[in-house]
Amino acid sequence: MVCPSDSSNKPAAEDTDKTAVLSGDQATLNKELAKAKEQDACLIIIRGTPQGHRFFLTQKEMTIGRDPNVEISVADQSISRKHAMVTTEKGNVKLTDMGSSNGTFVNDRRVPQGSTVHLAKEDMIRMGNSIFKFLPAGELEILFYGNLGSAAHTDPLTRIYNKGYLLEALEAEFKRAKALHTDFAVIYFDLDHFKQVNDKHGHDAGDYVLKEFTSLVRGGHLRPKDIFARFGGEEFVLLLGNTSGKAAAEIAEKIRASIETHPFVYEGKRLSVTCSLGVAELSTDIESAQTLLKTADKALYSAKSSGRNRVVVAN
Repeated sequence: MVCPSDSSNKPAAEDTDKTAVLSGDQATLNKELAKAKEQDACLIIIRGTPQGHRFFLTQKEMTIGRDPNVEISVADQSISRKHAMVTTEKGNVKLTDMGSSNGTFVNDRRVPQGSTVHLAKEDMIRMGNSIFKFLPAGELEILFYGNLGSAAHTDPLTRIYNKGYLLEALEAEFKRAKALHTDFAVIYFDLDHFKQVNDKHGHDAGDYVLKEFTSLVRGGHLRPKDIFARFGGEEFVLLLGNTSGKAAAEIAEKIRASIETHPFVYEGKRLSVTCSLGVAELSTDIESAQTLLKTADKALYSAKSSGRNRVVVAN
């Protein structure tokens, strides 16, 4: 958010450029706020396919299910064909389970079949393997979610999430875990001596290693709800919802071992590739998402400074 400029009495000529920049930013912000006010309430897929998609609640009654003919159709086989109904009236939004097979959960509390609950801002709605986030009409956050899943949130080389998306997802997952008192863990890792690969074999070889590495992790170690992102260069972060530190450490070790033993072969030459990993879990003394990430980063630093090619779990 842009802070207003101070009101000290300086000569206009001295502040021309600065004032113009601030005014432009404020004008942009005002436009975004005005645009947000025009948005209807919506459900956003934060787990499932397509991730980040917004379903605007533009009708009084809208059915959610895997039936392609319902108003909110979701390609999730664990969701009933007509799973639940969302009703909007005078700004109030209610959710009703329609006798679904696997149940409807709001903030991890099951909605009894046929019963109705009122939705509040940022309520998490779970149906089958999909999770929706509810945002009331006029919320600025709705505009951000409009671009989730787009190229702006994808690393062009590795085709996984980029740092921008990772930081937003980290905040959302952190808040969710705090609110619902569920486990949440982060793995922060990077490739050992990656600069040597670029220096000795060229940047094309480095790109090959990065793509092969992400393919290995994505193909053999990710669960449907995990979020895997390239944080920058050879650094990566993995967000693990509903996962304890112990379970995250086991996942990290499996990743480390698979990278160490995988044959990275570029132009007929086998390259030596290993990775170091730091693991941190959400605990009562961690008050922010950034603190959790920094804790995992410190564990990674310990892994690298103690010899590399190892996993260190934060205390």
